[in-house]
Amino acid sequence: MSAGPGNTQSPVDLAASWLATGSADRKKAIIPQLQERFSLPLKDAVEACRQAALIRARAH
Repeated sequence: MSAGPGNTQSPVDLAASWLATGSADRKKAIIPQLQERFSLPLKDAVEACRQAALIRARAH
């Protein structure tokens, strides 16, 4: 993830944070939610899922 003065988070970083905080609708598929909400292509939506898993793992 981006860190530093003046750096903004990428859409993938934002999507990963959103997903890691449990904001997704658990009754619907995650990838389409990420693609729609953050305008991500499939590859980036999958990367956001991977990053979200790492964020959740570090939190425990």
